[in-house]
Amino acid sequence: MYRQESLLGIKPLLEKHLENLGFVLVDLRFYKDGQNQIVLEVLADRTEGGITLDECVRLNRELGDIVDNSGLAGQGYILDVSSPGMDRPLATEADFRRNISRRVRVFLKEAWEGRIEYCGEIVAVDETGVVLNAEKKTVRIPLDIINKAKQVII
Repeated sequence: MYRQESLLGIKPLLEKHLENLGFVLVDLRFYKDGQNQIVLEVLADRTEGGITLDECVRLNRELGDIVDNSGLAGQGYILDVSSPGMDRPLATEADFRRNISRRVRVFLKEAWEGRIEYCGEIVAVDETGVVLNAEKKTVRIPLDIINKAKQVII
């Protein structure tokens, strides 16, 4: 039987395994596809970014074994391990740190210094905020007001 609570129990198991191998769990999604099968979608990346296709294939086998042995899936499922891609959303302090010196677009939950969107290069990050060189000025944006952010690919 498909139970969301059971599948949520899989997350810490997968996170721990990935962390031990130098990867991070970027996102975990589960849903039923058009044939009513459970799809468990895992987005993984290296802690510094840049996972390969071969690594995804290897992780698909390893994580599949973990899910099978946990008994939490409860029925047949499809496991899909993949890279978050170049346009990986930035959400955590670690995400922003990994992108220092890169150009990003940041959308805010509320106006900061009169704006709700900034585009610029990340110059510094700490536990409270992100510093951007944006349009010939430096702005420090608190992490807790960032709604979403993405690297700008030129």
